[in-house]
Amino acid sequence: MIPERNLMATSGLDEEQQRTWISTITDMLNEGPRVILRLPKIRQCIVAHPEPFRWYSGRRIELELLLLMRMNRLAICMDENGEIDHTDAIWQALVRRINEVLTDVGMRMIMEGSRVTNAQAIFDRILM
Repeated sequence: MIPERNLMATSGLDEEQQRTWISTITDMLNEGPRVILRLPKIRQCIVAHPEPFRWYSGRRIELELLLLMRMNRLAICMDENGEIDHTDAIWQALVRRINEVLTDVGMRMIMEGSRVTNAQAIFDRILM
């Protein structure tokens, strides 16, 4: 806020309209990232094409769970020197499934016209 540039004072709104404006802005700030759903084109896209959003959301949730499981397994597979036993069957299964999820997402992104092919970039975009 810049005190000398008070948009509220110069808006020409009466007190009731200003209170409504302040309430709306406060609600939007409290809503956080979900505020984007107030944008008509975004809402229309979600309503018109829910399947891709559901699919990507499912992959993201699965990936987050796999990463949590891998983090827990890391504590079990680590020796006193901090070395990880990469031969552990559960560790290998988790890593394999993480790679499968990233491959699935990468293939779908390519089919939908994305130029992102780097597994790390896909990983970063999923977990944004």
